[in-house]
Amino acid sequence: MPTYPLSFPAVTPNSERLAVNRRQSAIASNFTLIQQTINTASQWTLTWTWSPMRQAVAERLRAWLNSLRGQVGHFRYFPRQTVTSTLTGRKVAETAYAYLSAVVMGGWVAGQASQLRIGQLFSIGSQLFEITDAPSNADANGRCLVQFEPALRQTFAVDTDVEFFRPSGLFRLNSSEGQTYTLTPGGQRGNLAEFGTLTAVEAVGA
Repeated sequence: MPTYPLSFPAVTPNSERLAVNRRQSAIASNFTLIQQTINTASQWTLTWTWSPMRQAVAERLRAWLNSLRGQVGHFRYFPRQTVTSTLTGRKVAETAYAYLSAVVMGGWVAGQASQLRIGQLFSIGSQLFEITDAPSNADANGRCLVQFEPALRQTFAVDTDVEFFRPSGLFRLNSSEGQTYTLTPGGQRGNLAEFGTLTAVEAVGA
């Protein structure tokens, strides 16, 4: 049996879409139309495509997809970013409790430029986050209060590592249907194989 999480194949996606999907219910008053929204959970959804490829490459990718066994297994994915952060040595400075969307991080010199940006990805443990707000500079204690989405799913202790350089998340396929390629024979480049669009969701609890 495969050992999960699997590594993502060494074939760079041609396109990638990473979005937070939320499980919500909304109720509006019949009299005032005031809406009450209940948010119960959220998770990342990853959609990607690969460029047309030689059949030999496609066979290896199909084998990787099959080794996930539909929705049973999961894999680690490192999303692409516009800027690769050089931040290292950052840690949780105060206990980060589950269900919160903010964490105090330490590891800066007092007043130092934080090098944090809105939209930047980071990970704590196996969970992936996106910064929604962060200070430009650390405070007098060399700390930064960082807000993010989605919310924490577990509590992280003080001194837990925060990964900025190469953040990642765990994903599983969103369908148990067979994932394979379509082969187009002939042409100057020989047989070309295409997988179409593939979708995975964050592997909550993996």
